[in-house]
Amino acid sequence: MIECSEEKAAAAWGRIREVRPLVFHVTNAVAAALQANVCLAAGASPLMSQYPAEAEELVNLAQGFLVNLGTPTDAAWETVRRALARAKQTGCFTLLDPVGYGASRYRNESTDALLREHEFSIVKGNAGEISLLAGTGGATKGVDVLAAGNLERGVLALAREQRCVACATGEADFLSDGEAVIRVTGGSALLPGLSGSGCAAGTVVLSAAAACGDAALGTLAGLLAMGIASEHAEKNCAGPGSFPAAFIDELSRLTPGDFRGSRSRWSVS
Repeated sequence: MIECSEEKAAAAWGRIREVRPLVFHVTNAVAAALQANVCLAAGASPLMSQYPAEAEELVNLAQGFLVNLGTPTDAAWETVRRALARAKQTGCFTLLDPVGYGASRYRNESTDALLREHEFSIVKGNAGEISLLAGTGGATKGVDVLAAGNLERGVLALAREQRCVACATGEADFLSDGEAVIRVTGGSALLPGLSGSGCAAGTVVLSAAAACGDAALGTLAGLLAMGIASEHAEKNCAGPGSFPAAFIDELSRLTPGDFRGSRSRWSVS
């Protein structure tokens, strides 16, 4: 059962700057710079590589390993396979972001193979991707959501099937540990217009999970942080062009004290 409270979520966020976890990313070319900056703003340390020969060594150093193949390459896939095999031995927290699941047979088959062959701490995608993965409806257009299926049922089923924390982001975010489902609300309407914002959410979630040592609590803390920081950024920016810089600024300023009152942002079922 997810152990969640306002105080625990705030403490999980605070642990990032205390622990400064190293988060090794194999990620896409579009979002890599944003993810690196968001990782630093949250208080963690980013590391990016798609070179297979160093995969095992880098996982040995890391507390978190993020797999995001939104712009897949042969080298990236080989790096992921080597790193995941090593991560299982080290106990490194792992996150899969199935970017573009549903866009092509290649992406579907490759993602399905990863989930068959490896266990992930967290599987995080947008509402369409997670609905399709869970078999609860949904539709995507490239990497964008056309329709969401039953997200509450989807994250619960996926978490049980994969023995992980499953998370779907959208107008409301849903996460499950296979027993309970948490619905998280809030956030800025400008956030979906930031290219790579979903990828950035994966970085923030994994940073919190690796720091606090709890995949479910870290996911909740990361989602709350994304929502609070994006709301602050919307108030302090001139529009969608200046929003990314404002968002990184606000994420870097976010403290456990900013989580005060955050219990009103989520419900448990």
